[in-house]
Amino acid sequence: MKTFTAIALALLVGAGVGYGVFNYMGSKTVDTPATEAAQSAATEVAKTEPAAEAVHGEDDPVVAKINGKPVYRTDVMDFIKTLPPQMQQADPKAIFPMALEQVISGKIVDEKAAAANLDNDPAVLKRMAMAKTQIIRAVYAENAIDKGFSQDLVKKTYDDIIKGMPKVEEVHARHILVDDEAKAKDIISKLAGGAKFEDLAKEFSKDKSNSATGGDLGYFAQTDMVKEFSEAAFALKANEFTKTPVKTQFGFHVIQSLDKRERPAPKFEDVKTQVEGQVRRDILEKLVAEWNKSATVEKFDFDGKPVVAAKPEATPAPATDAKPAEEKPAEDKKVEDKKAE
Repeated sequence: MKTFTAIALALLVGAGVGYGVFNYMGSKTVDTPATEAAQSAATEVAKTEPAAEAVHGEDDPVVAKINGKPVYRTDVMDFIKTLPPQMQQADPKAIFPMALEQVISGKIVDEKAAAANLDNDPAVLKRMAMAKTQIIRAVYAENAIDKGFSQDLVKKTYDDIIKGMPKVEEVHARHILVDDEAKAKDIISKLAGGAKFEDLAKEFSKDKSNSATGGDLGYFAQTDMVKEFSEAAFALKANEFTKTPVKTQFGFHVIQSLDKRERPAPKFEDVKTQVEGQVRRDILEKLVAEWNKSATVEKFDFDGKPVVAAKPEATPAPATDAKPAEEKPAEDKKVEDKKAE
């Protein structure tokens, strides 16, 4: 809750903007501090312009009053739309109370700021100019990205990711966790005598996170569990249980394997939003590289002296073991030929 409040408050009053806008996240949102600040700044810019009086019907009730002035549900919903994509996907009713508190705080700050008459304050004007620059950058980047974005590209990216995924074996297992080895052996004896695993788990297992469901752990990979547990679980055949207790740092386990499979790839619909974000980031990286390449850039160091780009080191010629024989002069050759005659 504290984390959410801190993020929301930062979005609400974050006038100290950052400067990078090129980490593009989400479906159509540059999810970076700079872009969030730009969005917040855009809200502040809008406050300086007279807004048309909104019409509120029965489906837009008053959700708070501040010094007699109403706060409508749409005010809160509009604020929720400024939150990061992950929060926007949450149930609005679940985050509504926290969002309402932030809207109330924001409107109180608005009243205080209006009373201070800071419209022409130099610090305000400077930050407004900075905010405008951020907004222009963000909108330009979004428009450029949209030109190269398509759902076909999203699907292709998803297919490429799936093809590159390593194959991971998973086991579906359940367990009974107890404190001492003797109790675990007694449970194994009961299983051998025909007792139902799920019944024993409900009665004896101290792992209350799954004892009510018969100790079911669902599917997991070998690296998801501690070594001793994983090795025992993956060594079992379907419906087989361990014949001796498995000791781990948590106690003694009796494990039963229910099934084995290769981890299925996530469905496209389930990860579409994340893949769209990845596609937009990829497009932006290429665009930035192209923009940088097309620009003439001169760099200077801290003291204003030109920065000389380091030259690539020349590849040394391969060394040879023996030196080639020196060519003798022609006159020497003739003398040797005559001696040979």
